[in-house]
Amino acid sequence: MYRVLIVDDEKMIRMGMKNAIDWKKLGVDDVFTAASGNEALKILKEEGPEIMVTDIQMTEMTGLELIKAARESVPELRVIVLTGFDNFEYARESLRLQVQDFFLKPIDEDDLFNAIEKQIKELKEQENKEQNQARVWRSQGSVVQMRLEQCMRNLVHTKADKEMQLYILQKDFQFDIKQKMSLILLEQGMYTEQQNDGKFRAMTVKNVCMSMVDSQNRGITFVDDDGTIAIVCFEKDDDDSVLEQIEELSDVLKDEFEYKPKITVGSAVQGFENLAISYNDARYLLEHEKKNIQDIIQTMGAQNKKKIFWEIYAELRNIMISNIGTPDYVLKAFNTFIKATESYNLSPSAVRRCCFEIASSLIFSYMEVSCEVEEGKLDALSKSLSSAGKEEACEITRMFIEQLIENDEEDVHYTISNARHYIDEHLAEDISVSSIAESLYITPNYFSRLFKRITGEGCNEYIVRKRIEKAKSLLETTSIKTGKIAMMVGYRDTNYFSLAFKKHTGKSPTKYREEMQNT
Repeated sequence: MYRVLIVDDEKMIRMGMKNAIDWKKLGVDDVFTAASGNEALKILKEEGPEIMVTDIQMTEMTGLELIKAARESVPELRVIVLTGFDNFEYARESLRLQVQDFFLKPIDEDDLFNAIEKQIKELKEQENKEQNQARVWRSQGSVVQMRLEQCMRNLVHTKADKEMQLYILQKDFQFDIKQKMSLILLEQGMYTEQQNDGKFRAMTVKNVCMSMVDSQNRGITFVDDDGTIAIVCFEKDDDDSVLEQIEELSDVLKDEFEYKPKITVGSAVQGFENLAISYNDARYLLEHEKKNIQDIIQTMGAQNKKKIFWEIYAELRNIMISNIGTPDYVLKAFNTFIKATESYNLSPSAVRRCCFEIASSLIFSYMEVSCEVEEGKLDALSKSLSSAGKEEACEITRMFIEQLIENDEEDVHYTISNARHYIDEHLAEDISVSSIAESLYITPNYFSRLFKRITGEGCNEYIVRKRIEKAKSLLETTSIKTGKIAMMVGYRDTNYFSLAFKKHTGKSPTKYREEMQNT
């Protein structure tokens, strides 16, 4: 059943509309009336009607002002406007406020009946759409995902017919089963169920991984038989593509959870049929290299001194790129690079080449995040480096970096303000660090670090907090079922919603509603 609010400062008109319509026939359970905009806003807050019929010309607050205020608290409210004046500006403003219908007074009761019937029909269609979407989410987001994860477990643990698993991956999930890939494992230290909030944290870590990998079609995230999060990373032509992907994921996890997990990387294999080999490599490293000081541990054979340096260099360069929003990190990584050139006795020409590559990468990263870079700056650096010795080349490049990373804080805060607005506008959707960063045309790693630096909390933490705040408000002021509230605040899985809500409030959603509505 639905609820309707009629707003008009003339009692005869509002009561006339209330008494003229067969509300039961429309499926309307309650009809409220208000003589002013302030009274209407109070009813909207306390009773939650889905449809509002309002006059424009009223004392104290106009109908247009009422609609603006109502939209802020009840954005989904359906509005029918009535006016005694055939004024184009009224009509245009009503359209801008996205009202559903506009009528001149006096309105015929049949026209009003039909107008409200139309809104109720659209409400029902929206409800059916949400229910269907919920079913799709439940089926695709859980059943299909569970089937995919089981298929991956069967492959890495070799406990089912391999040919059948490959057939499922190719036919049902449309994967290229012959592509090159590596499997990585995340140590359970950051999401172990021994923690008080372990189950919720484990689901959150997995969701972040899926938003960074699966949603970008870069791989498959699943949980193995031991409860360890495993990720199949698809290789590209670039040999460093998987390592860069892992480093980006590692940095985002550190920003979001204040803990950098140890990640082990299995050997690259050709095709899903060989995935168990990569998995076993990663599992061996996870179990036998726990004291290794590196965050990302790879399988490696005998390596000469030169090869080790270039791996260190690549890692430091990626750290500088991925931390472009944190100047201290960039300079710290560059200082480490200088020490490495000394330790490995790099030639002057090699130092110059590395310095120019670092500067080029940083300029490109700044251009990607819309920071202005002075034209010709890289050309000037190239000329300065052309005949410089090792120490001079490093000093020239350090000065270049210091000038480059003097960001305009106003632009930074503008970016975060836009991010917060985007989150508030899309709470009910499947938003993530990656999707927000994409909407802002910046990289997830840069955005994640920037958000943490400016706001003091991880973006994922902020999203969860805002969702819980909205859920609390809905639980306190409405009788909407908990499952629907979960959907309205962006949780497809009601169990996950309950875990998140209890973690933040100490109570289940049902218990919270009972306590708040009985006070």
